[in-house]
Amino acid sequence: MEDYYCLNLKFKNSEISDEIFHAHLYYTLENIYIKIIDNISNSQINRMFMSSSNALGYFEDNFEIIESDVNLIFEKSRIYEIQSLDEDGVNNYFTIYVNNICLVKPNFHKELINEGMVYLNDNGLKMVNQFYSFFRNLLNKNVFSISRMNGMSDFYSFDCLRYRPELEFTNNERRNSKEFTIKKIATLNFTFKDIDYHQLKKYNEIICSFLSFCFGVRIEFNKMVYRTEDSIYTFIKTKDNNKQYVSDFFTVFTFLNKNYKIQNILKTNWGDEYLRNTKKISKAIENYLHSREVELSASYLLLFNIIEIFNVKLVEEKFAFNDQKDENIKRAFELIKSSLLNSEDGEQFKNKWDGLINKFSIKPLKSPLEETLKYNNIKAEDFGYTFNELKSLRDKLTHGSVNSIKEEDLKSSIYSLRKIAICLILSQLGFKENLKTSHNTA
Repeated sequence: MEDYYCLNLKFKNSEISDEIFHAHLYYTLENIYIKIIDNISNSQINRMFMSSSNALGYFEDNFEIIESDVNLIFEKSRIYEIQSLDEDGVNNYFTIYVNNICLVKPNFHKELINEGMVYLNDNGLKMVNQFYSFFRNLLNKNVFSISRMNGMSDFYSFDCLRYRPELEFTNNERRNSKEFTIKKIATLNFTFKDIDYHQLKKYNEIICSFLSFCFGVRIEFNKMVYRTEDSIYTFIKTKDNNKQYVSDFFTVFTFLNKNYKIQNILKTNWGDEYLRNTKKISKAIENYLHSREVELSASYLLLFNIIEIFNVKLVEEKFAFNDQKDENIKRAFELIKSSLLNSEDGEQFKNKWDGLINKFSIKPLKSPLEETLKYNNIKAEDFGYTFNELKSLRDKLTHGSVNSIKEEDLKSSIYSLRKIAICLILSQLGFKENLKTSHNTA
């Protein structure tokens, strides 16, 4: 049995070639690559492609699939490596590596319809472990078992999707072995209805984003498998070994009046709020997570930017006047004009006056960023610094005055600003009325 899928493809850039090439697609969780067979004598096609301006762009911008053993979905699948011409004794080929792909196969047996699973990274395993008790069986030592913690066996709702964190188990048991090991795999099991591939993938990404925020670490999935009545979808994303993730939990539950544990917070309507403001909340959570991975100055600016992301638009307020306003304005103009030393300046003064009378009735504008915090039931001073102090520090960092800031002061400010950012994101997720007014224990 072959360990690859066959496909025929062609370059979208006809200057490279207008031929149709046969290729072999291989995939694992570590690598997804396509060997493009090129048996043309003295061919320079691989060199022309490698030197083209978009060679390390998206696969779908470079290639068109003409025919394939299996239906393929390339969605912003980036080519991250190209290996030059090689041979295997039968064919000459060059290889392109992409970072994600989805394979769609027929669901011949009509099993597990509208059910699926995403496979999480190591941070996801730490999170899923919170739902289970320890490995132990006091009654029968010959039976392996693990059970969920009390109250943590529910499925949770997200729009048309129901999901729950789950542990899958694999083992290396062999017939003649004296012992074997068991490996835990963190997953999100889900059921759904009336959701297509793109929406289902997006929903699982949002759930992972929210869980990442709850625990302060990046929880991501590198594989998603689900079935419809007609098809089996397998999405695979290769692991990015260049990313370094902070692995220590920093939970948000202590910032809420009610002692929300993860199983309780998942039962709230956070999903509805996230969907209402997806772009801003996703950006804020990304900033929050990224702030834990960078140096101090960058961390502070990322956290302060969360306030800017949710910046409220202030309504222009005006003073209320009685019916004598226009007459009094006219009298005031004449009175002040009479004070001019040079009467020939009268026309210029009139132009200046006309520009001012439309502005003086507007009440002084408040700081929109400070009002953003107030609107979300957050007082900056409760966290150790006034808003003006936090903004002043932001301005110094923005204008390059880093040397004027003591490291211990910057660390202390980051600690307070991180709490503010957490509360602000929680408020946007529907917990505005549930935020603690005192944060001494957070």
